[in-house]
Amino acid sequence: MSNVLIEARPSMLRNSPISAIIFGILTLGLVPLLWRGGRVLTVYENGDISYQKGIASRENIELQASEIRTVKVQQSLFARMMNAGTLEIYTTGDTPEISIAGISGPNEIRETLKKLQND
Repeated sequence: MSNVLIEARPSMLRNSPISAIIFGILTLGLVPLLWRGGRVLTVYENGDISYQKGIASRENIELQASEIRTVKVQQSLFARMMNAGTLEIYTTGDTPEISIAGISGPNEIRETLKKLQND
């Protein structure tokens, strides 16, 4: 693989702060932190995209920017204020290959992926 352009990890606090606080208070443990901490999206300069999720069991998805058909960003008003949202990457079909809720800077990631597609 080549140099990393982007490495993004979703944050439960940015995606749903009230739920994160309530959940944290109710569980009084590290579960809320670990629940979101096991997901990493990495975009490399050469157009490789890697998405890993899971702590105990692991799922890895690898794509090339040239395979991407659509990149969709969904943001509520609060998510836009926090610069967070849901990022969905589609290759073929009607279901996203990668879907990440609560990711920071989803529009910047989308723009980077569009640039890699055009190169």
